[in-house]
Amino acid sequence: MEKVSFISAQHVKIEFEMATVLQRGLAYVLDTAITYIYLLIVMLSLIDRAMNSFDDMDVFMGLFILLVNAPVVLYKPLMEYFFNGQTLGRMAMGIRMVRVNGDRMTIKDIFVRWVMRGEFFWISLVSNPAFIGLIPFISAIDLLVASMTPLRQRVGDMMVSVIAIRTRPNRAYTLKEVLSKQTAAEYVPTYEKCITFTDEDMMYLKKVMEQYKKFKEPEVKELLDQVTVKTQQRLEIEEPITNQLLFLETVLKDYVQLTR
Repeated sequence: MEKVSFISAQHVKIEFEMATVLQRGLAYVLDTAITYIYLLIVMLSLIDRAMNSFDDMDVFMGLFILLVNAPVVLYKPLMEYFFNGQTLGRMAMGIRMVRVNGDRMTIKDIFVRWVMRGEFFWISLVSNPAFIGLIPFISAIDLLVASMTPLRQRVGDMMVSVIAIRTRPNRAYTLKEVLSKQTAAEYVPTYEKCITFTDEDMMYLKKVMEQYKKFKEPEVKELLDQVTVKTQQRLEIEEPITNQLLFLETVLKDYVQLTR
């Protein structure tokens, strides 16, 4: 798998796997399927109610725009904003959209990508539904462009410097990176709540530990302190940690043991 590197605010190099064009395409298919399933359910419900309840077509069209157009048009931009670059399809495929420096997307980034996807054509669902047929065509061109660019970017991605990364690296790669040796079968985990973490969390934790062991710079020590405190909070541990590296290594071992 190809990788992309980011430099964190604490000057720590973090590596992620780049999402493939196939993974992005499958995420798009899943999101499209979700959209059409929603459309089918809501439209059938509205049509049934319209035949029995609505004498005023203006009221019906208002509800149609509110319940059908708005959620479909705003689905991806709202999901990307509130779920840090992910939609339901991307969550299922384990990918996320981020800026090329590793930062989360801005509102401007999300808006430009939304416009360049052509999904605003859903607004024409009432006035001219034919325009919706352009969306798959635009998406096909986007995937073709992504397959030919070094960072696998669509047109909209290149305009705002956004790339797709994997949030769930390959299991073999993850285990190799997280622990240099397999956890023993008889090993008893100490912190069972570590299953609330993700592979991405563990990779970041491992990278920080490796940087500290290698350089022991004040900036890296400060980052190690922050990671330790946040890990304690996630695990709801109140007693002070006397050996940070041992604590974090134990969390890594527990995570591998409980999730493999």
